[in-house]
Amino acid sequence: MDTQSNEQKYKMTIGLSVLEHLGVGLYSNVPAVLSEAVANAWDADAENVRINIYSDRREITICDDGHGMTLVDINDKYLKVGYKKREREPDFGRTPKYNRPPMGRKGIGKLSLFSIADIIEIHTVKDGEKNALRMNSADIRSNIESGDNDEYNPEPLASDVVTISQGTQIKLSGLKKRIDRADEHLRKRLARRFSIIGDDNFNIAIDGNTIDAKDRDYFANIEYLWYFGQESERFVTLCKNITGEAVCTSPELNVDYGYRVSGWIGTVRETKQVNEETNTIVVFAKGKLVHQDILGSMQEGGIWTKYVIGEIDADFIDDNEKDDMITSSRQSVNEDDPRYEALRDFLKKGVIREIATNWLKWRREEGERKALRDRPNVKRWYDRLQGDQRDQAKKLLGKVEALEGVNEADKLELYKASMLAFERLSITQQLSILSNLETEKEFELISKVFGNITELASLHYYNIAKVRIEIIKKFKELVDKNKKEKIIQEHIFKALWLLDPSWERAATNSRMEETVTKEFEKMEGILSEDEKRARIDIRYQTVSGKHVIIELKRYGSSIDVHTLSKQISKYKNTVEKCVENKFPEHKRMPIEIICITGKRPSLSLPSQTVVEHLRAYNARYMTYDDLIENALNSYQDYLKAETRISELEKIFESIDEDFDTSP
Repeated sequence: MDTQSNEQKYKMTIGLSVLEHLGVGLYSNVPAVLSEAVANAWDADAENVRINIYSDRREITICDDGHGMTLVDINDKYLKVGYKKREREPDFGRTPKYNRPPMGRKGIGKLSLFSIADIIEIHTVKDGEKNALRMNSADIRSNIESGDNDEYNPEPLASDVVTISQGTQIKLSGLKKRIDRADEHLRKRLARRFSIIGDDNFNIAIDGNTIDAKDRDYFANIEYLWYFGQESERFVTLCKNITGEAVCTSPELNVDYGYRVSGWIGTVRETKQVNEETNTIVVFAKGKLVHQDILGSMQEGGIWTKYVIGEIDADFIDDNEKDDMITSSRQSVNEDDPRYEALRDFLKKGVIREIATNWLKWRREEGERKALRDRPNVKRWYDRLQGDQRDQAKKLLGKVEALEGVNEADKLELYKASMLAFERLSITQQLSILSNLETEKEFELISKVFGNITELASLHYYNIAKVRIEIIKKFKELVDKNKKEKIIQEHIFKALWLLDPSWERAATNSRMEETVTKEFEKMEGILSEDEKRARIDIRYQTVSGKHVIIELKRYGSSIDVHTLSKQISKYKNTVEKCVENKFPEHKRMPIEIICITGKRPSLSLPSQTVVEHLRAYNARYMTYDDLIENALNSYQDYLKAETRISELEKIFESIDEDFDTSP
């Protein structure tokens, strides 16, 4: 068959604007373009696709062993821009040999070849019929610009140039893109663009080397894996280094519509193992990538999102019987479509929530095991702790150990600073501060604050404790109840540390205290004469994130618990109403009420019953003598802590042995 006899054989109808927008402008990279050729091979029931790269002459060939094309197929289907196979062919265009659902839909993917090459040559064989043609983008433009219609006739080639025996071969020349590293680059990118890579009857090879799922080049970095149903369990075997896995939410989105997913979502050990391209959750439909990232549309802000990577297969996104929601570039979807919204909400409310909950927990637990297993002097410090402190310390150590990208020398300093901070904050019962630490920067801040002032703070508190104990001892030596009442009255509101050592600062919101105090003054009119006589003073203050009401009763007055409860109720209601009306942002702060009395409230019941009765109002009573004794005991604990500090110094001197900080 010679060239002349085929002169009018091939016909393409295409507008210049169509060529520009759906051809030259459709894609911007080689892998995306070649994925369209691979998709056509899949739709042609090919078993093998061979891509060969000739960097020296700047050419690429794509050859498949699919069903090929006759002259009619070429003109009526391949060269017909916008040919909708799923609508025009039986059974929505499913392939005759393997019954594959077609990847192509709009009939424009082949135009994308013009975005990387000026010349496209097609050789194809079907049922022994050979056809060959060449298309040149410059000729197409010239033809369209000079003529009255949009018809273009590709150049026919002699059949003897066709060397394949079955299928289709595409030769791209006049390449506009660099292909020096195309082999390595293409292998990875193509592997990531198709979830059917590794299918038993579909193989892709580049320069003779078959691509498989491992070429995606991220499975080895997965630390934790969540997968959808048994059909996705195969990904566990690909992730050789996982330390945690879970079968996540049921793959059924909507039983009525048949929405179902498969695939996986994982997290890597270190953020450097992902980049802008891979720190995504891609969506496949019919085995081909249709959306670059669904994670971004979920507006998740947790630190775990910096470690995420995933692949979701959702064929319902490309449902034949519904509108096409995939954009012209075939790399993203219309995010306003109800199907996309259903998928996004399903992931967000299911596996994403599970990942957000478990990721920190799993990493912390692994860090805990490593810290206590591999660092004996850290464990020595941990073993000294008691009760709940152990749990809190273990969480802290786990977080430090799990910090990524921190060398041993820096991690040593972070350990020391965190442990010193723990010791410091445990004294004032403020360990909750450490529970919110997550990032290296936050731990470094702790290091700067506590690592530099801990010794000074220890000495400072030791000296403060000694002074306060001397004051309390003098209180205790007072026998005269009237003097005791007067001295405590003078000091209590300026020295709340007498009630609780952690109450270092008396007032945190002077404006609110002034307002509430005025309300208490108004209460004088509703108190009985007995109530007025029994009370010396009442004060309201804010401290340690709570509203505190302190009432001083006269040393010699007697009051029964029921009367006291009524008074307490009035005080509490006054504070609640005042805060609700004038300081609503503080209404969730708890209210604590302390009544200081000469003796315990009278009630013909055991002391514990009185305590429990008042606790219902979040209140407690304390006698003057109890106040002095409790304060003395509290600050004796400070003095005992000095012994612990000495012991800590010895541990901190030896903890360096747990870290290899050599260059």
